[in-house]
Amino acid sequence: MQSGFEILTLGRVPDVLLELSTPPKTLFYVGDTGLLNAPLKVAIIGTRKPNTYAQLQTSLLAKALVQAGAIIVSGGALGTDIIAHKAAMPHTICVSPTSLDKLYPASNSAIIRAIATQGGLIISEYEHNPNPKAYDFLHRNRIVVGLSDIVIIPQADMQSGSLYSANICRKLNKPLFVLVHRIGESLGTQELLISNVAKPIFSIESFLQEINITTSESRRDSKTDTFLDFCRTNPSFEEAYLRYGDVLLEYEIEGKIERINGRVVLKEL
Repeated sequence: MQSGFEILTLGRVPDVLLELSTPPKTLFYVGDTGLLNAPLKVAIIGTRKPNTYAQLQTSLLAKALVQAGAIIVSGGALGTDIIAHKAAMPHTICVSPTSLDKLYPASNSAIIRAIATQGGLIISEYEHNPNPKAYDFLHRNRIVVGLSDIVIIPQADMQSGSLYSANICRKLNKPLFVLVHRIGESLGTQELLISNVAKPIFSIESFLQEINITTSESRRDSKTDTFLDFCRTNPSFEEAYLRYGDVLLEYEIEGKIERINGRVVLKEL
């Protein structure tokens, strides 16, 4: 599916990508490049056919991380990737295996388009590459890992692209975490645990504590509240909910904001 985007060229490749053995020479993008400067970027990548447990936990992890201030990085693929992107909207970066004149895969085009146009970011190292080859997916994965401070693989099979990404994590000394599965499931992540390449996630709360970040409840005490700053522009309710999700509803219940004629209005306390 053709994207129809105005594709821009990033002025400079992020320094973290220069640590790769083969860094991209150029990056093309659509969306908010400010996400590249976020203090915490977490990659969530994995199988295209996650089981029900992995689907649920991927979504919950992405939402919890975003509430704690993180940006979610993934590759836009079927399964794990797109679940993570959707749960993190719009606080997410999608690295495409194709040039940005084509939305790939077509089945995920609606979400990828929303990432590009509703506050997220999509990037690619290709100026023209509408039909990706197998190695393009591996090349994409190195950028996903390279951009991220922490990597999570909820589920993966043996000999999968996710294990290639895990190897990049090891070379770059990136913290790698995986979900704990039952015996006989997700053999790729089980092997990463057995070989001490990855750490297990037993619960989202303990994981957040281990990486030393807090949820939005704790972060609200800071003097700078980006959500309230956003509300001062009197956005539409739909726009505010798309960008901030349940935080909008929580603030409304707390009496910090109100809806007037379909727009969000900040209440002076």
